Amino acid sequence: MSSIPALPFVRRVLPRGLRVLVAPMPHTRSVTVALFFGMGSRYESPQEQGISHLVEHMLFKGTERYPTAQLISETIEGVGGILNAATDKELTVYYAKVASRHADLAFDLLADMVRRPLLEAAELQKEKKVVLEELGLAQDAPGEWVHQLMSELLWPDQPVGWEIAGTAETVNAQTTDTIRDYVRRGYGAQNCVLMVAGDASPDQVFARATERLSEAGAPPPSFVPATDPAGGRRVRSQARETEQAYLCLGGKGLSRSDPDRYALRLANAILGDGMSSRLFLEVREKRGLAYDVHSYVNALYDTGAVVVSAGVDPEQLEPAMGAVLAEVDKLRQGPVPETELRKVKEYLKGRTVLSLEDSASVAQWYATQELLTQELLTPDEVLDRIEAVTVEDVLRVTRRVFDDQWLNAAVIAPEPDDDRLRDLLRFPG
Repeated sequence: MSSIPALPFVRRVLPRGLRVLVAPMPHTRSVTVALFFGMGSRYESPQEQGISHLVEHMLFKGTERYPTAQLISETIEGVGGILNAATDKELTVYYAKVASRHADLAFDLLADMVRRPLLEAAELQKEKKVVLEELGLAQDAPGEWVHQLMSELLWPDQPVGWEIAGTAETVNAQTTDTIRDYVRRGYGAQNCVLMVAGDASPDQVFARATERLSEAGAPPPSFVPATDPAGGRRVRSQARETEQAYLCLGGKGLSRSDPDRYALRLANAILGDGMSSRLFLEVREKRGLAYDVHSYVNALYDTGAVVVSAGVDPEQLEPAMGAVLAEVDKLRQGPVPETELRKVKEYLKGRTVLSLEDSASVAQWYATQELLTQELLTPDEVLDRIEAVTVEDVLRVTRRVFDDQWLNAAVIAPEPDDDRLRDLLRFPG
């Protein structure tokens, strides 16, 4: 397989601490302008749960130069562009993707949104209702909500395990003062990465950033380190009258900077990433125990998780759990065949190539590394690290991760039995 285009980038730190990255993509006619902040739900106090997400919403409600939500949206949509934002546990991003001739417009709007939001009380009251409706929709989707139950199980009573949208009580408790305080402490230049990818000149980007984003701000905030509860075989369930039982099996994984993270990505791909994975072929195709079954890795600053998710007929919950645990156990028992490892390496490398086809994905690639890791790797450097993983590396990481403490379950089903589920949380033999 040939290497990906180099996707070079230029990096500069401005005097106030703003980090600016530019990834020129001269073959494109568009540009993505994005502001990434090292703020998310794990930076919140118990009284603030959901404020990161609420702030994200409020920045779209009006600024000094763009005083209404309609004007903000029309500014970008009026030139055929895309304007959006997202909040996660450890970062928040605001971005606009436009034809490159409108880059200045996108830059001006985003800068005004994060530097001069109006944050009016009347708009806050309206937006609280929107956020609570969003939270209600998430709770009403058991296939999604079971993952939140798993987070609360793995990191109980701490920010990293909280629902990003918060609770009805904490969202309703926020005021314009708490919102403004959050923006002051988290949206300073030292806690921000300006990322521009696409048809853009680095010199022009640096000049714009110096002119429009040069204000000082608070230093980057800190968060409470994650703590992992001792022991495994913990169960969290909810009884709901659902057609399917929704199951998550999982436990602690690796942090974002762990040296074994690439081996774990490959192990996860072998186990449950895609329709040619072991779980899909065995649990769904061969045994017909689940409509959907897959696994995923969640890596954070100081902790992580590996989770298997499945939707099954409630009558098939027990055999499905047994089949999943048997496949996980096989990964611990001996090395994967070289041919299987080769196939999965090509799968991951191919997915990496496909994930970098436009300026928005390239912006995400570099800016998240700048904010959340100690390295800034090009796609080719990541492909080299994937290629370097050996059969022995995969076996070592599976034995490290999939121990008895990994055996935990979150379930949403018509009549879950926690004691029975706990009994089932055992590797074969």
